Amino acid sequence: MIRKVEEDGYKYLGVLETNQIKHNEMKDKVKTEYLRWVRRVLQSKLNGGNTIGAVNTWAVSLVHYTAGIINWRKDEMEAMDRKTRKMMTIYNILYTRAS
Repeated sequence: MIRKVEEDGYKYLGVLETNQIKHNEMKDKVKTEYLRWVRRVLQSKLNGGNTIGAVNTWAVSLVHYTAGIINWRKDEMEAMDRKTRKMMTIYNILYTRAS
C-alpha cells in the first residue's frame, strides 16, 4: 500500500521533495548549514592548510552534493563565496592585503 505524501513533503537523499523539488527551501537550508560548518571550522583554531582542507571537506561538500539536483545560480554561489571569504578574514585566516 502506498501512503499519501504529506503537504510538507519528504526527504530523498537529503533533498526535500513533494511532487517537485523545493529548490528555494533547500537552498536556504543548504546555505545556513554551509555557513554553520564554515564557522565551526574557523573557530577550531587549526593552522592555515588544515583549515582550508577542513572547509573543503566538511562545508563545500554540502553544496557539492546538491549541485546536480538544486538549480544554483552563479550569483548565489558568488554570494556564498564572498560570505566565506569575509568570515575567513574575521577569523584571521585570510588577509585582504596578501597576494
